[in-house]
Amino acid sequence: MSTAHLTPVSALDDAIAKACAAAKAMLPLISATLHAQYPTGAYLVLTRPVGYDDFDAVRLDSVRDADGNVLREFDEYAPEQPQLPPVPDEIAALWGEADPRNPAAVLDLVQRVDEVAPYEFLAFLPVEVQTAEEIKAEDEGGRTPLGIPLAAAVH
Repeated sequence: MSTAHLTPVSALDDAIAKACAAAKAMLPLISATLHAQYPTGAYLVLTRPVGYDDFDAVRLDSVRDADGNVLREFDEYAPEQPQLPPVPDEIAALWGEADPRNPAAVLDLVQRVDEVAPYEFLAFLPVEVQTAEEIKAEDEGGRTPLGIPLAAAVH
């Protein structure tokens, strides 16, 4: 029997490893973008729904500073989200056709990263940045918010 037309499992393993590396490499882009938009911001806060029948994709919650103060709150139910602040052209160029001022584009990229390896790349939001309501909700069985630390782009 000839196996010339068959692909080894290692090809899939290699492709998954490349996809994971590419997804993980998007986190610094997201971080630098939001830092450029909110220079005093420390975290992009994300949530996942609690209900078992909800779509499990992450959602944008807010941008917070190091003291947990909300600099920008996102409302997933709003028909149109206000634009985010502009970013330097060199950062905007890295987003390709997507507009980093559009919250939907930011959410799309975050969700795409998370979909490659759910629960792998996004870390829990530190307790010192969580609200009292979030801590209480977690104590009552809710999910811990996630956070992407914001940092300036490396020059």
